[in-house]
Amino acid sequence: MATTKLSQEVLDLNPGNPDYILDSTNAVTVINAGGNQYNFNGVYGKFGAKIGTITLTGVPAGHPIAFINNGKTSQISYTGTVDEGTATGPDGNTYTFYSGTVTLTVSADFGTISYYCKIHGYMGGQDNLVYTYSDSGLKIPSGTEVNRPTAVAGMVRNNTNETSEGSASCEEYYNGAAWQKLNNVAIPPPVGFNALIWSGNGTTQSLTGIGFQPDLVWIKNRNGTNPHGLWDSTRGAGKLLKSSASEAETGNSGDLMGSFDSDGFQVNRNYLSFTAYDNTNWGAGTYVGWTWKANSGTTSSNTDGSITSTVQANQETGFSIVQWSGTGAVNTVGHGLSAAPQLILIKSLSQAGDWQVYAEPIGNGNKLVLNATGGSSSTTRFDSTSPTSSVFTLNDSGLGTGLIAYCFHSISGYSKIGSYTGNGNTGQSITGLGFSPNFLLIKITDATDNWVILDSIRGGTNILAPNSNAQEFSESGVNITFDSDGFSLSGTGGGQGQVNGNGNSYIYMAFKAG
Repeated sequence: MATTKLSQEVLDLNPGNPDYILDSTNAVTVINAGGNQYNFNGVYGKFGAKIGTITLTGVPAGHPIAFINNGKTSQISYTGTVDEGTATGPDGNTYTFYSGTVTLTVSADFGTISYYCKIHGYMGGQDNLVYTYSDSGLKIPSGTEVNRPTAVAGMVRNNTNETSEGSASCEEYYNGAAWQKLNNVAIPPPVGFNALIWSGNGTTQSLTGIGFQPDLVWIKNRNGTNPHGLWDSTRGAGKLLKSSASEAETGNSGDLMGSFDSDGFQVNRNYLSFTAYDNTNWGAGTYVGWTWKANSGTTSSNTDGSITSTVQANQETGFSIVQWSGTGAVNTVGHGLSAAPQLILIKSLSQAGDWQVYAEPIGNGNKLVLNATGGSSSTTRFDSTSPTSSVFTLNDSGLGTGLIAYCFHSISGYSKIGSYTGNGNTGQSITGLGFSPNFLLIKITDATDNWVILDSIRGGTNILAPNSNAQEFSESGVNITFDSDGFSLSGTGGGQGQVNGNGNSYIYMAFKAG
């Protein structure tokens, strides 16, 4: 596979093809790469050979080469200028080994063969020469100055005149018109979260600009005491959960949340028998909506756990929605992610019951409650078992039969779930997130106080508390700045304990908007 480093990721420039195509003439060198290794034109990878004559020059006498072509001599043959004698090849057949100039003749598709040194074995040549009928591999730089080869589309080079990521050189790729830097061009973070604000119109309106079809929408009326509402595309538009209440799922299809659309969602004022319920679109209301992308509403059955769950997951963004039927006992539940969730919000749908919150920083023997102000408390709810990359464990006794979970884990450059200790002073900076957050959920874990949501679209002083129906408010002790690598806590006075009490412990979940 022809790959190169791209901001700590791997970019396959040439999927399914040889890394390099042998030219008509190729210089052979031998390097020590944890053992002797043949290089052609100064590079190593999987090599392709097209029909025609291919010359290898400079094969050292100390490393005579043969091509293991038994049964394929009519498709590929070889000879050389200096006969170094015969020896048994790795397949048990006898081959002639050459140094100096070696000539390959490719007449037809030979599939894959090896090349082999008489003295040192494969030297990187096992199954390393493949037939190719096109120039689909990367071109090997020609000439004596590897750093500045003749520019041909598809060529790669190591440019020592450019620096990248603290390295003294930079990998580049020629696109046919110009050299493009590869390992200092940042891969954009995944797109999976966004927020928007709007004013209600009292009827129905479609809200756009999210940039994706959301699968979890969390809305709060900013200038009124209507409760927080959560809707997800697994349960369907209209099915309401309230973060500030223990009550079961309510609502009819299309109530309040009319639909999940390709670039946003629709809101209205219909709710059960009420034609004017103001969670989402009161004519005098102002609102904020936080949205996450899972799998565009497409679910699948997951049997990783001891019971079957219905999952829609976005492994790229570390978010999944999991629905299942409880049994009143300890079960493992498949979550569909590629890594263990670090924060899980769990809610009973079929009956009233508190939101159960698993948070990695407080451990599997403790829990938080989203609809309450209490700190961390000991629990057997998670059976003292941490989530794995495939399942989480839950004792669902007393939670009813219908259950939903929203699972999250950190993704580099996009999201971060972590913890910190408050210092009670201004200027406390929480760093190491790797991005400037647009959304923060914070909870004190060793004392009683609000959950806090802050976001960049409303500003770092405007609080909404998931455990409360209260309208948006400010307190002097909560003043957060969204920095390039995290956030800073600079408030003093009233309410400071919510985010930066001296010696207090906190967890947080942060997202970058896409």
